[in-house]
Amino acid sequence: MSVTSSWGPGERRTPERVHTSVAFFRNLNLGQRRSCSPTRPELLEAFEHAGARSATSFQVNGTVIFEADGDPQRLANRAVELLTPVCGYDDAVLARPVSWILELDLDEVVPNAEVSFFDAPSFPESLPWTPGTGGLRVVRADGRHAVSVNDIERTSGATWALEKLLGVPVTSRGVPTMRRLTAKLRAAD
Repeated sequence: MSVTSSWGPGERRTPERVHTSVAFFRNLNLGQRRSCSPTRPELLEAFEHAGARSATSFQVNGTVIFEADGDPQRLANRAVELLTPVCGYDDAVLARPVSWILELDLDEVVPNAEVSFFDAPSFPESLPWTPGTGGLRVVRADGRHAVSVNDIERTSGATWALEKLLGVPVTSRGVPTMRRLTAKLRAAD
């Protein structure tokens, strides 16, 4: 399964432009065979064969920083297609521009929060939103991401609650992970 959209309304796509992006894979933990996850070399090789100029794996949670000519989402989708015969991985990937990630402003968000990525027309509920099952509160959201605060530290429930609400694939990362990613991206500038 792959997701088709990567850029928001009004953002220009130009094939000759190099895009530095981050791919967020759903249900991918490097080397974990029970989830059909690739090894780090398999993942990076898939990006290389898909046409990435460069690719770096960040941690083991299926987050890849990469440079691409053209549409980064299309390249990330192609990487998934290349991984399927190698290890069986066939789940969602969502690509986001580095500039967009750096604008998320997570400084004031509590550590027991998570950032979820998806491509939906909009966020259909008023904020803050709590799912009927409880456990978390969505405090910030639009059609591309949500920031949720979990009731219990070191728990994660936003992915499943948001998939049920939105009807689209969702993948999430904890705020501490996103802060480390943001620091790495800023240091690369």
